[in-house]
Amino acid sequence: MPRFKHTAHRVSLTAMFAAMSLLFLYLASILPTMRISMYFLSSVFVMGLVLEEEIGLAFLMFAAVSLLSLLLMPNILRVVPYVLFFGQYGIFKYFIQKKIKDKIIGYILKLLYYNAALALMYLLAKEIIFEDVLNSSIAFWIIIIIAEAAFVAYDFAFTKVTSFYFNNIRRKLMKG
Repeated sequence: MPRFKHTAHRVSLTAMFAAMSLLFLYLASILPTMRISMYFLSSVFVMGLVLEEEIGLAFLMFAAVSLLSLLLMPNILRVVPYVLFFGQYGIFKYFIQKKIKDKIIGYILKLLYYNAALALMYLLAKEIIFEDVLNSSIAFWIIIIIAEAAFVAYDFAFTKVTSFYFNNIRRKLMKG
């Protein structure tokens, strides 16, 4: 059940979160460094709506941000990680945690989801996103281990940031 009684509040919060996601996606597409950090930051706003129990608005925001970013970003291949993984992850994580009570099975499902998204990103945008990785002298299995560790760190940070939002920022947004 949505927490907002007023449609204006729901729409304004969704628009604000969408704008912030687009801003961080734009930064991910133009900055030469910190790209993964920008993808991370773009992904937490969808989770903000999920935490407000606005699942439908979270889906709508993800779709709108994905479409707008594909239309507006200077390099649409830089949007692929958001569309295939980062933008959807908060919604996926919510459903996994809500439906799967066994934490180990839930984490395995999250890892499978991440690996499927990573494989799709690799196939769709390997020239842009993985160009440095493919040309490196590091063995491919080491890259896989690093990618898995990166997901564990991402999931941990994602959980901490969403907890911070829920426990601190949300109160300020709900005043009025």
